[in-house]
Formats: sequence, C-alpha cells, structure tokens
Amino acid sequence: MARITGSVLGNLSGKLGNLSARTVEGQTILAARPSSFEVSQSPASIAARAKFAVNGNFAKYVLDIEVLESIWQKSKLPGMSVYNTLFKKNYPFSDSDKPTADNIITPGGFGLPVTSATLAADNLSLELGALNTVGIFTADEVDLSIASLVVYDNPTDPNDLPYQIIKLNMEEAGFDFTAAYTGSINLDVVQKSIASKYQNSILYLAVASKSADAKVVQYSATYSQQS
Repeated sequence: MARITGSVLGNLSGKLGNLSARTVEGQTILAARPSSFEVSQSPASIAARAKFAVNGNFAKYVLDIEVLESIWQKSKLPGMSVYNTLFKKNYPFSDSDKPTADNIITPGGFGLPVTSATLAADNLSLELGALNTVGIFTADEVDLSIASLVVYDNPTDPNDLPYQIIKLNMEEAGFDFTAAYTGSINLDVVQKSIASKYQNSILYLAVASKSADAKVVQYSATYSQQS
C-alpha cells in the first residue's frame, strides 16, 4: 500500500489497473488488487457479506441526515472517513438480514429523556422530559434538531423487500431546554406507503442542540424502540 500526500495526481478514487485508490483526509492511498480471486460461498462468508451490506445501507441513511452527518464528522476516527467510522461503530450491532435495536445513529452523548415515542401510520409523535435534567445547556444553545430513522421489517407480502428504512427530522427554533417537549413529525406519501407494508419496526431517535449559527453544540445518545 502506498500513500501519496502531494497533489500531482489530485484526489483519486476507484480502480486503476491492478491498483485501487481512495482519498482520506487529503491523502491518496494506493493498494494492489489481487489478479484473481474466488468468492467464498460458505454460509459464514455469505452471512458476512449480507451483514456488510446491511450495515453499509444503515450508515448511508444516517449520513443522509445533515445534523447526524455533522455529529459524526466531529467524531470520525483518525485516518478514516466519516462513513467508515460510522460503519465500524455499527458493524458489531447489525445482523445479516436487517439492523437491530442496538444500532446507533450518534456516537454517544447525553441520555435522551423520552417520555413517549409513538410511531403511527402517518406520523411520529414525541414527548421528551426537560433536557436540562440530563445535561447543562448554555445561553449559546438556542435551537434543537430532532433526527430519527425507522427500520421497517417483516413484510406482509413476502415479495417485498425484507426491510426498508425511512428518515425523519425536524428543527425546533428557540427551543426551551428547561421545559418538557411535545411534538410530531409527519410521514410523507412515500414513507406512509412503506410503513403500510410492514408489521414490525425499530425506531432510532437522537437530538442535538445548536447555536444561533446552526452549529451543533452537544447531542444525545441514540434512543431505540422496537415494536
């Protein structure tokens, strides 16, 4: 494996003959690819590849929510991309057929005081205890971002995908961190159609406080709920 720190080749990614290239933190990393290989069809190898795909799909949805991407950007491991950091942190928790209730959408944080989280056919309704009971919030923290993923599984029609993921998020401006919170996020038409096809779900929820210039100050740990 070779690392190129100069800019003579620019930022490369993909395959170059018998080499593969990727760019991490401004460094282009070249690695030789085997001239040929045989993909193992053992049950263990098949399950590992399936788990890899499930975990990668979950990571993609997490990073598609801007506030979550910002949180993971701050927590990425040295020499690794944000995606690879999130992938590594979640890999032990994913199954080969779907994510589990142990998967995370944030890398730690304060405990989220969820009083109630109800996922209906058309919306997600939330009740949170006052956040200042679980953390110290300063005058610089003025807004709150709420981010959620829902994994739907166990389809009523066996021809449907074994699971699907939707993302829900909203911004609460001028948030009162000293008061209990009640709110809801509506599912759009596509999301409602997905929800109607499945019998079970896993809800992942996290919040983040923001400054007036929309920067994340602190965030909660992942709350999950299976039904």
